[in-house]
Amino acid sequence: MNITPRIRLAAESAIDTLMREIKGVKAVVISTEDGLELAARVENTAQVARLSAIASSLAALGAVAGEESQLGHCDNVAIEATHGHILMLQARHPEMTLIVSVVTSREAIIGQVLYFAKQATQLLQHA
Repeated sequence: MNITPRIRLAAESAIDTLMREIKGVKAVVISTEDGLELAARVENTAQVARLSAIASSLAALGAVAGEESQLGHCDNVAIEATHGHILMLQARHPEMTLIVSVVTSREAIIGQVLYFAKQATQLLQHA
């Protein structure tokens, strides 16, 4: 898979914005649909490969659920856990589909996370 420098720069820019704007963010990983990490910022770098793989699997499950329910494409998956949230959004660029994963603590405001993550997907879709 050939990832253009323009897409890589857009991914880095999206991560910078998410890390700056979201209170309580612990990790942001942007990966390809098949789980290949494109860009990431995390507290613990060991999490990156696992998060990319998980995001890929959950995006696939979301896609099947959306289609089987006749709701269309899955745009995002949200997980609320004891100590925080994980949001995974799909950015459908003409050359490839990317997954933006944002991991936060409980102090993050989920609406704010979704707002900025959707802005990041828009940036990636038009890179």
